[in-house]
Amino acid sequence: MVAEAAYVLYLFCAMPSLKRIRDPVHGLMTFDQDDEVERAAWRLINTPEFQRLRRVKQLGVSEFTFPGATHTRLAHSIGVFHIARRLMDVAQRYVPKEKQRPHRMRAALLAALLHDLGHGPFSHAFENAEKARLTKDVYQDHEDWTAELIRRRDGNIRRILKEEFGGDGSVADDIAAMLRGDEQDFYSSVVSSSFDADRLDYLRRDRLMTGSRAGAIDFEWLLDNLRVVDVASSSGEDPQDNSGRTIQVFAFEEKAIQAVESFILARFHLYSQVYLHRTTRGIEQMLTAFLLAFSAEAAKGPHAELAVSVDHPLRIYYAQAKPRIEDYFALDDAIIWNALETSAVKGNGPCKEFAERICSRRVLKAISIDMVNQQPADGARRKYIAEHMKALIGQSIFEDRAPLSIYKDPSKETVKPHKRVYIRREGGKVVDITSLSKPIAALFEDQEVLRYYFINEKDQKKVLEITEENYVPA
Repeated sequence: MVAEAAYVLYLFCAMPSLKRIRDPVHGLMTFDQDDEVERAAWRLINTPEFQRLRRVKQLGVSEFTFPGATHTRLAHSIGVFHIARRLMDVAQRYVPKEKQRPHRMRAALLAALLHDLGHGPFSHAFENAEKARLTKDVYQDHEDWTAELIRRRDGNIRRILKEEFGGDGSVADDIAAMLRGDEQDFYSSVVSSSFDADRLDYLRRDRLMTGSRAGAIDFEWLLDNLRVVDVASSSGEDPQDNSGRTIQVFAFEEKAIQAVESFILARFHLYSQVYLHRTTRGIEQMLTAFLLAFSAEAAKGPHAELAVSVDHPLRIYYAQAKPRIEDYFALDDAIIWNALETSAVKGNGPCKEFAERICSRRVLKAISIDMVNQQPADGARRKYIAEHMKALIGQSIFEDRAPLSIYKDPSKETVKPHKRVYIRREGGKVVDITSLSKPIAALFEDQEVLRYYFINEKDQKKVLEITEENYVPA
């Protein structure tokens, strides 16, 4: 018995103190097993809850447009944790020791790692279907599911946090609360703000994996010029309005202003060229339509006419009037693909039609309505669809509307301090970047992408023929 215990102790002592992951964006990422947060992070990565993200792609159906965009939410989440550590290094240097809050720092680092834990398969298409089929009192978005998976008393996340940090696992509650935005402070801004670890990873990762040449950022220069400053806690125009209490925020030295502009503009370029790409959004529309048709049939129970078996995870999930966490956790991209491929071969009705189109990449024909520089034909076509084709919306015509809002004007509306980007001028004054940058100020105007996708090409051609001159009201 003594010999066996000694052998176990030998194995433990012989374990390497560093765990390593190679990443195409960040290079070598290490996890020091002598550090309690990094050790906990490594254990969390190896839970079934986190490993499920290996089977959920970061960009959903974007690979239909950009074949290289097959990276996962697992890789992204680890990258966010890695960047959060670097942001915390900045905090350690510039936040006075008496103002540092170690428990909030710990929660922020682990929240960065776990922030995407509750994403469903094909995230946005799946979530859009959920919004359409469920009532508001039942619907949960991915943030709700994330909080539930973290807090879950019989789950692996809470168990590991309890083992690492003691107590009843209340660290899990702290992390979930931070992700829900219950307390806004400097540490929560590392997880969610206008300059957070999430954006710093996905902007670089998505640009690399899609092959896009738009959206480049000078990451190392940004970090080298990052500081922590005090600003007014109010959301007024003047960051140094001293009428109330102050809070800590990140700010950049003025010499980095062009790099900061590029960072903000990178989001605009990637949203307009990648995330809101016409083909990608069209595939999402079809996938949402497939999921709605599938769920409507699955709700009929065991006698539903579906191509998949009665014990298929997607069918089990949709058979419940109120989603259950164990059924939700069983879903990933592979489950959806199985349902699509099976439905394309053996299905019937809308399920078969949309599945066939997706599996063979038969993209819907689309018409874009220019909402920024609207031409006469844009307004006429929109009116024609609204007046003559209203009954077809959601059946054979799909409307896709998406906001493109990158930066809010703090002089015209309330903007939370951590949703702003600050520049510290040479004299020490801290200002919102828009007071110094015309390119960023130009982003104030909210933009909207509006498209219509058509199953019937004759309908699309009919709308294309509409101009202001030949438009006839209903």
